[in-house]
Amino acid sequence: MVNIDTTNVMCFYTDISVVDVHYHSCYQIVVSTKMTYDSVIENKQYKNLKGFIIDKYTKHSCTAPVGSFLVYYVESKSFLGKQLKKILNKEIFIDIETILSKEQLNKLKLDFSKPDLTTADIKNLSDNLLYDIFNLSIKPLTKENTDDRIIKAKEFINQNLSESLTLEKVANHIHLSQERTRHLFLEQVELPFSQYVLWKRIKAVLTSVIQGKQTFFDASLQYGFTDQSHFNRFFKRMFGISATVILKNSRFVQFIYPEL
Repeated sequence: MVNIDTTNVMCFYTDISVVDVHYHSCYQIVVSTKMTYDSVIENKQYKNLKGFIIDKYTKHSCTAPVGSFLVYYVESKSFLGKQLKKILNKEIFIDIETILSKEQLNKLKLDFSKPDLTTADIKNLSDNLLYDIFNLSIKPLTKENTDDRIIKAKEFINQNLSESLTLEKVANHIHLSQERTRHLFLEQVELPFSQYVLWKRIKAVLTSVIQGKQTFFDASLQYGFTDQSHFNRFFKRMFGISATVILKNSRFVQFIYPEL
């Protein structure tokens, strides 16, 4: 099985059972691993859902008697985001049961009911679900088919997330013009340079906080935000809910795709 490039995917395994009306600037996939849930999508109620894929900027809320969900946020301009746009085909949302079979959903529920699931187990189950949703019809970026200069640029970005990162600095590091670097990012990463750096910084902050290494305030400063409020504004703009709300209102949050 090949690896999906999840740089521009944010995934949580969480037990949040009630989420108020919100929307986000990226696509979202929500799949329950236990019970069905109800959702209000653009003022229309849907009951007994097992999961959905929802379009960006679509207002919705979710309520479940028991929360146990895999929640994916996918950057709309990324390769996987473009695949979701095709899957949605101008609909504001799609019931996951139109994509996954009853057998696949039952197996997912059974797999997550097993006791003592490890972080690696959850990561594997999350990966497998993505493969099922995209039906293996993707061509992920790997070191074998990625331009060496992009690999070098990514390494430089990862090593300097706490510093001022500009297109000019990265272009100089890989000995290309800014315009060529910008074009190469779009071609190889399927995402504008600035948006790529923002995703990496948001993931760095969340990873540091969830692993207990830093507070939100310290991590926000460490990774290029002026303060915690600055970080929260960017996070809420992208994902429709603040990071602090996610952590405060869930007994368990597993951050699956930091990929730093």
